[in-house]
Amino acid sequence: MMPHEPVLDMMRRTMINLAFIERHAGNEGPFEVTQLINSFLGALAHPWERLKEDLANISISEAKGAGWPLPEQQGGGDKPESLGDLLRLLRNGIAHGNLTFLSDGRGQIQAIRIANYNRGRLTWRGAISVQEMQTLLHRFVALVEEIDHESRLPRRTA
Repeated sequence: MMPHEPVLDMMRRTMINLAFIERHAGNEGPFEVTQLINSFLGALAHPWERLKEDLANISISEAKGAGWPLPEQQGGGDKPESLGDLLRLLRNGIAHGNLTFLSDGRGQIQAIRIANYNRGRLTWRGAISVQEMQTLLHRFVALVEEIDHESRLPRRTA
């Protein structure tokens, strides 16, 4: 089927692909963590560009209070002040391949360390469990769908 809303349809299709690969993951592939990282690019990067102003209005404390999983900061630069800042750092770090896989001690990926650099200088580094990264991506997609739905509602006039 031909997409009619390129940004939203790409996000939705990415999430369907992620769910399929998670259901069929195995030791020889497909690899669900690899797809999770790829899904961050397809489902987060494009909508983030469109919604970065809205996301900048959500503070980290608000996001945490609302149950958003947040990476544990591991040095480098200032703490992000908004959900938009945090998502930008994650997006940039993933897009530039600044990833380190952290093992569970049994040969499986338990968490991912993501770093952000500006002109070779570390500006932020955080670690997030695979499960929390999945939850964060699903929360982001739900927020995008909510914002999109609200923007389609007729506006009340006084």
